[in-house]
Amino acid sequence: MTIEKYYPFHGERGRLRLGLSSINVADWVQYENDFSKRIIEKQKLIKKMGREVLDALPGSIVAQKEFLNLLLENIQLYHSEKFHVVGDDVLIRSENKHYDVVDYENCPLELASYLSADDYCLLEEEDGDYKLVAASVCTPTWWSLQEKMGKPLASIHEPILNLEEKIGRMIRHFMKNLKVTDCYQRSNWFLFASKELCIFPDSFDSYTKMTEININNIESTLHLRSERQTFRRLENTNALVFGIKVYVEPISMVKKYPAIAEDLRTALNTMNVEQKQALGITFVEKPLKDYLDRVLVG
Repeated sequence: MTIEKYYPFHGERGRLRLGLSSINVADWVQYENDFSKRIIEKQKLIKKMGREVLDALPGSIVAQKEFLNLLLENIQLYHSEKFHVVGDDVLIRSENKHYDVVDYENCPLELASYLSADDYCLLEEEDGDYKLVAASVCTPTWWSLQEKMGKPLASIHEPILNLEEKIGRMIRHFMKNLKVTDCYQRSNWFLFASKELCIFPDSFDSYTKMTEININNIESTLHLRSERQTFRRLENTNALVFGIKVYVEPISMVKKYPAIAEDLRTALNTMNVEQKQALGITFVEKPLKDYLDRVLVG
């Protein structure tokens, strides 16, 4: 499965919107061919960077345990061909890899991170907003976990221009009304001069690399980055589980999917300057439009 299944240009193309769709609980966690590779990378990153990619407030342990139990229940019901769970023993069949739940009593979220390629954030309601209390974010998109931990959504969303103003109220309304039986997903997208899954704020000089893109090198340098985001509520702690899986493909993928090229071109034509800046489009707009026109003309 690749980015084409989740390309996020439908509906109100280019505008800040929720874009939520209800999905079956069976489709909450999805396993693809790169699962083993992604988990290996997660384990390396967590070992190397520690709290920069996996962190939690002391009071979040109950929510972490509940989330892990929900995930284990889900994989037993819908992914038994990949996992075998008996008591505290979790087996990943393809790798003959065993995990013991007891070994992760102090950080259940870490074990959950090794059972899904997605990143996860746990949020708890506080003073009318939702505070980040635990997170495993190994594929950040210019995101610093240490700067966000323990902060409410209003603060977390602050760097995203106009987000709070445009859809902040809708986000909180959705979260407040999310039921335990609900499962939702949405998509988000960016353009980057990098194919890396893990992009910290200081990962690379984005400005320089983006300004160097032209119609001749665009296929080798520009990448479409998409996030599949999911939402669940935990029954006992009432915490929210926000999942994120990142897909990155070269812009040349639009050759295989003309509908994506058409929708991306429409998005470029309907977005305002601020939105283009937020998504990394400003510096590549001209060569990107020329490229999409070339692809669509054939």
